[in-house]
Amino acid sequence: MLENISKFRFLTLYVFVAILELLIDSFVLPTESLRFFTKPALMLLLIFFVIDNLQKNERSKIIYALFFAWLGDVFLLFSAPIFFPLGLLSFLVMQIIYIRMFREELFGFSKNLLLNLIMLILILVYVLFLLKILWPGVSTELSIPVVVYALALGSMAYFAFLRKAVASNLNFKLVFVGAILFVISDSLLAINKFYQSFSGNSFWVMGTYILAQLLLSVGLVNFAICKRLDIHESGKYN
Repeated sequence: MLENISKFRFLTLYVFVAILELLIDSFVLPTESLRFFTKPALMLLLIFFVIDNLQKNERSKIIYALFFAWLGDVFLLFSAPIFFPLGLLSFLVMQIIYIRMFREELFGFSKNLLLNLIMLILILVYVLFLLKILWPGVSTELSIPVVVYALALGSMAYFAFLRKAVASNLNFKLVFVGAILFVISDSLLAINKFYQSFSGNSFWVMGTYILAQLLLSVGLVNFAICKRLDIHESGKYN
């Protein structure tokens, strides 16, 4: 299990930076320039957390995923048109890394085909519905990237769900809820950009994103540690 004192210190610092970021997003703190510190700091903290808790052979893929998330955060700090597709590409790479990690964890384990099929249909319906409402506002040059990104987003959530076959109940919930929150965050961002802007969008986009990345990181770190220590619960890693 994760070392309690180290985890508490990390969570305290992460929550502190997250609160600062959300206060800026809510316009409670007027210093917009502070976001150039708080937003990039969030993923850097998660990277340090992973390095501190995992061995070198266990942490590389998680760090790569968080690095591309960090790149995406940095790109989206700027308002010039070129930075949005760069941010989109960065988060797409992050999702592909997570998908590959989830797939590798599933090797050799049986799956509930009916339940998996139901979840696949639900996710596909959601992705198609999201694309339907966004499509009128998507420019021609972004149409293919947006479709690819939406499919990757749904795929990440689906493979996070498939981890139910190999992870303990708590670990599965950490990663799956994290993936769903990431879907919600990106959906809100897309709706605000391509469909209709709404009040408080930055707060809700960042709030769900911050929690999503935290849950994903803690869940994947915990899974890797338990796998190394060969801790099982009814044939599953804790």
